Amino acid sequence: MDSTDNSIYYQSVQKNISLTVAFLIGTKMELLTTHNPDYQELFDKLLKNENAVIIRSLCNIRSNLMLNYTDTERSIVYGLKNLDKIDIFKEDIAVLNKLEVYIIKANYKVNKYLYDISALISQKIQLVKDLFPEWVNWNYVKSLFVIPKIQNEKNIIAESNKYSHNRFIYPYSRYIYWNPSDEGNILLNDVKFLKVLYRQFKDEFYDISKVKDASESVKTNIYDFIRNSKSAVIVVDCENCDAYKFVSVLKQLDQDEISRIHKIMLYDDIHTTRAWSYVDKITDIPVEYILVDRIKENKSLVDMRICTGVSASYYRDNISSFILCSSDSDFWGLISSLPQADFLVMIEYSKSGPDIKNALVSNGTFYCFIDDFCTGNIKHFKTALLRTELKERVSDAVNIDTKKLTEEIYTALRIELTDSEKKSFYQKYIQGLSLYVDKDGIMKIKIPEV
Repeated sequence: MDSTDNSIYYQSVQKNISLTVAFLIGTKMELLTTHNPDYQELFDKLLKNENAVIIRSLCNIRSNLMLNYTDTERSIVYGLKNLDKIDIFKEDIAVLNKLEVYIIKANYKVNKYLYDISALISQKIQLVKDLFPEWVNWNYVKSLFVIPKIQNEKNIIAESNKYSHNRFIYPYSRYIYWNPSDEGNILLNDVKFLKVLYRQFKDEFYDISKVKDASESVKTNIYDFIRNSKSAVIVVDCENCDAYKFVSVLKQLDQDEISRIHKIMLYDDIHTTRAWSYVDKITDIPVEYILVDRIKENKSLVDMRICTGVSASYYRDNISSFILCSSDSDFWGLISSLPQADFLVMIEYSKSGPDIKNALVSNGTFYCFIDDFCTGNIKHFKTALLRTELKERVSDAVNIDTKKLTEEIYTALRIELTDSEKKSFYQKYIQGLSLYVDKDGIMKIKIPEV
């Protein structure tokens, strides 16, 4: 169980991004749901999103036009049929009509339809940007749907030929704009998709932690530990645990399972991140935040407080089981001193050596890596922290008593104004004040023009 072990026992790969793309390009729902039953919630969300459904139908029509170019052209020219009368297009056109997107035109041939539909996709693709995490390069994803220089008929024909001749190396045989290469199913999972996508732009996708999660085996062990406990608490050594990875653990675990936890005890030091003080906002589990003072500036007392706190919980509060989040080997002294208590330990790859892991294994203490839990789902936590910090830092800078300010202006200028003039000045110039950031990143106050 060293840091190089990335076996499926410890990690599972996410599919939210790749399946979203698969949905948008028109992959059959039966195929998606049959092979991905755990993602039904995602599919339900996409099916309720009108913009996603519109893009899906447009992409499906475009793929079918390219694959059935000659037969469709013949049906239009010789059979006098429009697309809404051709079986392969009927369902998607009905969906678009219901959503008030009308594509049927009189006296249109396949190339004109391909142009119109591709132009519509280019116009509307931005509307599904929010379906993807902010950390994914949206321009890369967007490029899969947009055919450059679509007004040039030669480009449409070239793309149609490229696709129809290589359809079996396109994901689920649906059209995307890319340089086709035989990579297998590039939408198999998020890791594979993002790596292939980024390589198309001579770039590399590195942050695997955002698209991998702890395996079901690891999660099951955690759930079993909680279920088999009379009472369990989570104890966090905030000095030796990453706050954002810890939040990822809480977000990725089943909320019904972890609701049995009595409380979370955060032992913090003044030199760690302020993110720890916000953990209670993202969980329904009671959080006890303990900020440990220092007697000497260079000496932390967090380890000592954890030992005394856990011991008190065991002997005084009858807490029998502890999920300990720390990569500090000093916690082994705590575990060995309470042989009747049950411990489950969460550590980080880069902060824990083989000695402590071997000791845990020899003692029969289960451990797992918090690094294995997906970090791609804590956007709201990060955003809330950023907004809170921003508010605190700018509040003093713009905390101006405007009534006092205007009186000081009148006094300094020794100007006489009627009540009406004062009211007009206040409404236009004081209430009209706004903040802006200049080209050098400096925030300034903008005064309305005369």
